[in-house]
Amino acid sequence: MEQVQVAVVGSGFGGAIAALRLAEAGRTVRVLEQGPRFTPRDFEQSWSFRAQARLFVTYQSTDFKVFFRYGRGLGGGSLTYAAAMLRTPGACFDYVDATGYHVWPASVTRAVLDPHFAEVERQMSITRASWSDVPRAGGVFATMLDRMGRTCDRTMYPIVDCLQCGFCMTGCRFERKKHLGQNYIPKAEQKGAVFQTGCKVDHVAADGTGYVVHYHDEHHVERALRADLLILGAGALETPAILLRSKDALGELHPQVGRNLNNNGDVALMFELPDSLPAAHSHMGRNNAGVITYAFWDEHRVTIHAGAGPPALFAALDVVRDDGQEPSVPLGLGFKHWLKQRYPDRVLSTLAIGLVDGEGQVTVGNDGLLRFSLPMTDRMRAYLERVAGVGREIALANDAHLLRTAGDSYEHGDAHPLGTCRIGDDADRAPCTPEGELRGHPGLFCVDGSSIPGGTGVNPAHTIAANAERIATWIAANR
Repeated sequence: MEQVQVAVVGSGFGGAIAALRLAEAGRTVRVLEQGPRFTPRDFEQSWSFRAQARLFVTYQSTDFKVFFRYGRGLGGGSLTYAAAMLRTPGACFDYVDATGYHVWPASVTRAVLDPHFAEVERQMSITRASWSDVPRAGGVFATMLDRMGRTCDRTMYPIVDCLQCGFCMTGCRFERKKHLGQNYIPKAEQKGAVFQTGCKVDHVAADGTGYVVHYHDEHHVERALRADLLILGAGALETPAILLRSKDALGELHPQVGRNLNNNGDVALMFELPDSLPAAHSHMGRNNAGVITYAFWDEHRVTIHAGAGPPALFAALDVVRDDGQEPSVPLGLGFKHWLKQRYPDRVLSTLAIGLVDGEGQVTVGNDGLLRFSLPMTDRMRAYLERVAGVGREIALANDAHLLRTAGDSYEHGDAHPLGTCRIGDDADRAPCTPEGELRGHPGLFCVDGSSIPGGTGVNPAHTIAANAERIATWIAANR
């Protein structure tokens, strides 16, 4: 059996960053990644299902009403993210859920994370977009807010000399969007870390002084890797699934592993624009359209940013008009005709992100496959109505029509699962210590979105990365 000092599962914003910091500390590090290693030419400028299947793995909820997409490949979600990298607003760290629980540890604040945010920005060349880099859709959204007397900000990006080709989320073949394969991963390899692709981890076992990772390699051969320290960075769905499959081999597992699934308050809001506004061209330019508004944050704890994407993806959404007029039946023939006529110029897509309780759960069946649920609770329904109210306010001020993704009365977003192995001060409520160590299992750490205990108020990639920097720094100094 092969042995290393540190085994890392996953090479996204959690795993890759931890690998670099521990390799810099002189540890022998092996990273197991399920996906392949892509070159820039492997990224296709195509939204076909075939092209997306190479880059994403998709999970559906048990009631088929919600789905989550993961980037799959060396670099994880950094390959496929729309690249907005924003610092979590300070108020997020004060969030208290419906039970009165303060979800973030007292030792983790915006001030504590700021140096780590700054380090990620340095490593990934993150800068604020210039107005010349803001796509047309972002400019139209800024105009709509200005008509209301509201403000917006240009988004922070790890994008340099963008060509505005419109395929950020299928991988940037021009290497303008910075991903982990261009910074953290090669630097970790230079320090001796080994990244092994095509490896799917089944479960892990404790051996008294460390951990054994059981996985299948790229040839589907069963392998085992023994490590003194184990770091899980497989994402907020896969990380708890690995632990749940490992229950017998690890011994007693914290009862909150897999619980508290949080979708970061993602809600898609779209607008059918009046002729008095310029054409949005939502199918062109960066997939994150360059602007975000915090204008509704103080009142509603919600941010909204404009997006851009292909008609094919928009056509797959259960879109209905908020006032009940056409399109009132999603995915029908009338909707397709409406889409053909209106989408290129008259439809603007946005994503609202806000603070919600983590009320979902990841489980593992007898077949070993993960499943998740994200129930429509009264508290979530109230949140959705609050967000819809913001959308109606924007629409009314601009003579636009609000469009909602309300298929089967559900509007959860698909990109930002969090919280299933959350850090926290309360040993009964949080599976992991504030330093990311799984309670009852010394030397086993969670560093990905599963460890983020509550909503981030913005796209969570930067928060996951900064938290991984914080945890990895602590591990290097203390383990």
